[in-house]
Amino acid sequence: MLFDQDYYLSINHARWETAKPIIQTIQTITPLHTCLDVGCGPGWFADKLVNLGLKVQGIDGRQDLLDIASQRVPDGNFSLVDVESKTAMSNLQTADLVFCFGLIYHTENPFRVIRNLASLTQKILFIESMVIPVDQPVSWLVEEGKNETQGLTYHAMIPSSSCLVKMLQVSGIPHIYRYTAKIEHIDFLDTPEKHRRRQVFLASQIPLNLTDFIKVAQIETPKYDFSKT
Repeated sequence: MLFDQDYYLSINHARWETAKPIIQTIQTITPLHTCLDVGCGPGWFADKLVNLGLKVQGIDGRQDLLDIASQRVPDGNFSLVDVESKTAMSNLQTADLVFCFGLIYHTENPFRVIRNLASLTQKILFIESMVIPVDQPVSWLVEEGKNETQGLTYHAMIPSSSCLVKMLQVSGIPHIYRYTAKIEHIDFLDTPEKHRRRQVFLASQIPLNLTDFIKVAQIETPKYDFSKT
């Protein structure tokens, strides 16, 4: 399975080395009992989240991956759900922590996904996503590879950082933060040869004062100016 190859595992290890202490710190500020692992795949993060004492509901759009997750994480609960469907997502229970790493940039309608996730967030929405390295709040339509690590339709909209932040800001969660510390994986680093591909964000129902996070200023998105002058 592709998810078990070194390329994907190395990203996951880097993600979790960052995410774990952040979740543990938040747990000292406000209790986190339940977790929705969105785009859970074969359960790699679900296993880690269960080990933090969370009651985990994993959701994914591929039943074959959910079958593997159920075998690997017997203490988790897993369901087949289309994250882009408002109806399907509204049937889920809300959670203290909504954990969504590695999914947003595989969806055709990331704005709808963000709204769906926000509606299920009791306390914290924790997101990691690929982002297009432009300043404007835009998205880039891509054709994906056709394998189990990609989106369900193999076409997706990848947002820029400001686009993702703006979507979070209008989703109804009042406090949006961006992670600023170094993450030890090339995808999270800006180098002379390559732009940083991924960033990490927190959306919180309560104000937080966390090390290595900055609160993002409100982003304005006026209508496009079509004039040539």
